Amino acid sequence: MKLSEIIDKCALQKVVFCSDDDIKTAYCGDLMSDVIAHATSDSIWITIQAHKNSIAVALIKDIRAIIFTNNVEINQELIEKAREEKINLLRTEKNSFQICGLLYQLLEGNSDQN
Repeated sequence: MKLSEIIDKCALQKVVFCSDDDIKTAYCGDLMSDVIAHATSDSIWITIQAHKNSIAVALIKDIRAIIFTNNVEINQELIEKAREEKINLLRTEKNSFQICGLLYQLLEGNSDQN
């Protein structure tokens, strides 16, 4: 699914939007070593960790978009780094559980029906 569709269907705020990538799955985690170990390159990452190290993790895993939940503050340094590295940054007032449920229905929900 295109990132723009996810943004529309989940009512996400665009903080940095630089590419309308295809997203196949999602990964939710706030422990960066866990994200490095388990996230895939075709995923969108859901977290509350809104700092510059998040961009480094996204680059290591070739993650093209990060959703920050709970309406966390995103500082200008993070925004500038995301623009420089071409990582999409999105934000929502929803918590991680809520946004994960929406993403699951969008990305994998239909494949569960037999």
